[in-house]
Amino acid sequence: MKNKIDIRPTTGVYATYKRLSYQPWTAIAEFVDNSTQSYFDHKEELQRQPNFEQLKISIVYEAKDNSSDILTITDNAFGMELEDFERAIQLDKVPNNTSGRNEFGMGLKTAACWFGSRWSVISTKLGSCNGYRATLDVNRLAESKEDSIDLDIFESTPEEHYTIIRIENLNKKITGPRTIGKVKKLLSSTYRQDIRSGDISITYGDVELTYKEPVIYEEILKNDEKKVWKKEIDFSVLHDNNILHCHGFVALRIPASLQDAGFTLMRRGRVIVGGPEENYRPKELFGDYNSYEYQRLFGEIHMDNWPVTQAKDDFDWHNSGLEESFIKSLQPLIKEYRQKAGSLRVRQPAETGKERNQTVKDFQPTRVITDISASSALMSKTIPVRDSVSKDTGIENAVSEIVPKADGNKNVLPEIEGTVNSNNVEVKINGHEKYNMFFHYTGKDFLFEVIFDSSNSLGQWVNVRKKSEVNYQITINLKHVFFKPFTENKDFLSVITKLIIAMVLAEIDAIFVSKDGRIDASDIRRNMNNILEKIALGGMQL
Repeated sequence: MKNKIDIRPTTGVYATYKRLSYQPWTAIAEFVDNSTQSYFDHKEELQRQPNFEQLKISIVYEAKDNSSDILTITDNAFGMELEDFERAIQLDKVPNNTSGRNEFGMGLKTAACWFGSRWSVISTKLGSCNGYRATLDVNRLAESKEDSIDLDIFESTPEEHYTIIRIENLNKKITGPRTIGKVKKLLSSTYRQDIRSGDISITYGDVELTYKEPVIYEEILKNDEKKVWKKEIDFSVLHDNNILHCHGFVALRIPASLQDAGFTLMRRGRVIVGGPEENYRPKELFGDYNSYEYQRLFGEIHMDNWPVTQAKDDFDWHNSGLEESFIKSLQPLIKEYRQKAGSLRVRQPAETGKERNQTVKDFQPTRVITDISASSALMSKTIPVRDSVSKDTGIENAVSEIVPKADGNKNVLPEIEGTVNSNNVEVKINGHEKYNMFFHYTGKDFLFEVIFDSSNSLGQWVNVRKKSEVNYQITINLKHVFFKPFTENKDFLSVITKLIIAMVLAEIDAIFVSKDGRIDASDIRRNMNNILEKIALGGMQL
């Protein structure tokens, strides 16, 4: 049966929504908000249904080769009767319940128009014998100036309950592994509380979204008691005669993370500000970028009665000093945790065997190095360290050790032995502290002896000792101050080893092309750049 939906006052407004400042994940979140709120409003009725296990929300993106991509969002929530169905499409209609996630009554319309110029909605409510279908073509309406669209009413059974939103002629496409991955990660983060409950399942394509909880730092105190570095917080901010309430927790995470640390700000059970690389980290609370506070301090703060923007991608607090009041209220509550984060050093085991294997694996497809293999090399409790005779630092010293002097004599400095001491070292080596790497490069067979040194915080970052034309010993100083922000990253040893090998190869190339023993200042840098480019194109990621 055909009917009409009045979409006055003006159809031209729909076309303007494609210019809103959405991101793909925030636009999709508008549809998820509608689905979850429908479930919350009718949870008891739905759970009484014998075949209802949980709310299921499906997000499917179909990439078409020769036609428009299609985005479809399907749920098994309560569904809509005619009045709610019309309200979902009409511009000036708000929901009866404005205390939920779909408080503005604009999300479906704005997000659908932002994504594409043609979209349809199909829905039937639990207990109803009718279902409803309508399609809105934004471009056609802008040209025709029509003030109504067709409504198709079809028969359904009382047991059916669902809503399907289908968007075509997309203005914004979700393509490429990086964008798709970010959409999944941010949706998982945004609806972490729903996912935690087990009552709601959200899938993107054929992947069910999950949320991985951060590991919270635990400390054994002197009295052998265990302290879990997490505490509940509860406070309010008075603003414009309104009491704005906050509650949640603050904690310290391990391992440290530039991407995942910071506060997640939530409202009505979903994230407003936060997610991977999106968390709230004002300098007044977290200090400078790359500080330990910036990487370790995290938490979740629920701000259910705080004002938000129409897109629900931020709080509406950037005037009248509201954000400043929020930060000021938080400062004393997190003081102890910020101090602990700044002084905390957690030793994370780094297994050299795994790092060795990863280095070999990443070099294999590059074609820069061939026939590569590596093996453990047993060594005593002492390892070579540089004598204080050496005054050079950094790359200059590394270059001096493999570059012959003008008179042909090698610039070799004396060595002493020092005991390996891993106390207070950010990376604690498990397994062999030395390995040998064999490979073929530019027509020669090379042996690189790689040593991880944890004995001297004042030593140089790397020492390269030339033992023969094809045998080099590389000592990497894990206690060097430059490495401190990175040593808790599990990939650190592999990345720095590959980078240093590329540097040494660039030095070898520079020497090889030298005609008179002298090397142009840019040769090493240029050769290293070429090697790194070839490595990257071969599949290795530094």
